[in-house]
Amino acid sequence: MQPMILALSGDILPTRRLTAPARAVEDVYDLIRTADLAIGNFEMPLTDGGAPVQKLLNIRAAPEIAADVPALGFGVLTLANNHAVDYGWTGLEDTLWLLREQKITVVGAGWNEAEAAAPATLDVQGRRIAIIAFSCLTPTGMSAAPDRPGIAALHVETAYEIDPWYQMEEPGDPSVVKIKTRIRDLDLAKATRLVAEARAACDFLVVTIHWGFGSGEELAEYQLPLGQALIDAGADVVHGHHPHAVHAIGFHRGKPIFFGPGTFIGQQVFLDAPPNVKALWAGMSPDGYVARLSLASGADPTIALHPTTLDADRLPRLAHGDDFDRIAERLKRLSAPYGAVISSDGGVLHAAPIPGCPRQSHGPCIGSCRRSST
Repeated sequence: MQPMILALSGDILPTRRLTAPARAVEDVYDLIRTADLAIGNFEMPLTDGGAPVQKLLNIRAAPEIAADVPALGFGVLTLANNHAVDYGWTGLEDTLWLLREQKITVVGAGWNEAEAAAPATLDVQGRRIAIIAFSCLTPTGMSAAPDRPGIAALHVETAYEIDPWYQMEEPGDPSVVKIKTRIRDLDLAKATRLVAEARAACDFLVVTIHWGFGSGEELAEYQLPLGQALIDAGADVVHGHHPHAVHAIGFHRGKPIFFGPGTFIGQQVFLDAPPNVKALWAGMSPDGYVARLSLASGADPTIALHPTTLDADRLPRLAHGDDFDRIAERLKRLSAPYGAVISSDGGVLHAAPIPGCPRQSHGPCIGSCRRSST
């Protein structure tokens, strides 16, 4: 049996029609189109209706854009994110129906909690592939509940730990505060149960999850334990997104955790926004990658990474030269502590577990793992 190719991308935020892209952009789309199955995070509500919910920023785009989305090549899109809800359930429902009308499988949103968190199962090359979606970014009122529509949410609890000794001698210094985050126990229990149930009914399971920080390179404290718990429950791949920058790749029990592939399409920066939001957008990286996993029966996937960077229209082009080197160096540096070695082969990167990594199942690596990745 031929290996199945699974493609994963970062965030998709189009605000313009996606017709007639440049050949260089088509080259990136071809990485999605030629996969047997491609999964992405669709973060731009397509609606003329609804009302803006109370949050930092509300964005949306014309419903007509939905007609152009199939040309990108994605078979599955998640709406479990913090912007698909910007115009309430009306905007989310409009987007869900518009994408489904284009024969795209949509996960992560629904008319109640059970529907929002329900896995999609597809037959691909004779295998049952399941995809289940969650978001750790949960705008008020938009988390699905048994009697409320919305997105499949995992709520993050935050605490602030003060270093009393530092505080004594440097009162008021922000460094005295350590931010602690964890997934709410009830939500984690629900998520791992749903993952275990989905895994029992399929051959390969992808958990796609909106999490982490929107830029920079640090991970939130809750991300690694959550990724590991999802794999322990049965996930074969954890496909993270939300950071508008390339974040680490890790491995747990030989299975990959993609903490953030960056931005695939990022045209939200063309919308009107307050000055503080525009400053935030200006600090976001244009870099990303498309991950293509080759799934052979009975074996862990081999992983090829195709670095991309956004052009002036905020559409992806394959990275070359200095752009490629910058993304490669960042991925190598960020991923080594999480049990991944990144190697380069021409214009393609490859991710694999660090051989013999002693801490791959327990937490970030130290010492010898860092050295073995260089």
